[in-house]
Amino acid sequence: MTIIIIFATLCYFGRIWPNNFFANRYAIHGVDVSNHQKNIDWKRIAENKKIQFAFIKATEGKDYKDQYFQANWDASSKAGLYKGAYHYFTTSSSGKEQAENFINFVPVERDCLPPVIDIEERGLDKQSFQKELRDFITVIEDTYHQKPFLYVVYPLYDAYLLGDFEQYPIWIRDIVKPPTLSDKRKWLFWQYCDRGRVEGVRDDVDLNVFAGDMNQFKSLLSK
Repeated sequence: MTIIIIFATLCYFGRIWPNNFFANRYAIHGVDVSNHQKNIDWKRIAENKKIQFAFIKATEGKDYKDQYFQANWDASSKAGLYKGAYHYFTTSSSGKEQAENFINFVPVERDCLPPVIDIEERGLDKQSFQKELRDFITVIEDTYHQKPFLYVVYPLYDAYLLGDFEQYPIWIRDIVKPPTLSDKRKWLFWQYCDRGRVEGVRDDVDLNVFAGDMNQFKSLLSK
């Protein structure tokens, strides 16, 4: 019983993570960050050869801009990491308004991962949500000439994406076990831990893996 309690405590505080066993099967690892991590030492992160990419929060809704985005955006690539920006998609403003917020803040650059749409918020029926999401995607594709990734949790995938948006790669969150979508659709990125510890980040950070090799990964980068 004592061993079980110790194991559970270590898991809770992020000192060990059961998903690490499964995530270590993948060659390409990365982090995703936002203002919650505050000032980040990207050089120290890059010294950890296991971490190769970073998704960085840029915007949320129609007017929020992450105050740490520009510093993270510049420093991550300077440290030698691959980078991409993400937008937290809300249901309180239109897809077009949100897309304008994103494209006015995130520069068009070479060798970047596609933009990510972070889908975690309910509030619209399926038809209305899909309409706003399509409006957002249209602006993003016209601006960056890349197909955005869709970051989702299981309930919202089933509610809004199941059977649709199949041309857009999925980044799935499952911090308990290896992910399986209800329709067996393949995922491209997996967020396997939300309390990771990485040198260069003072607080907990999300950890992710890519389901492919480096050639496949590099094929995603902007030209």
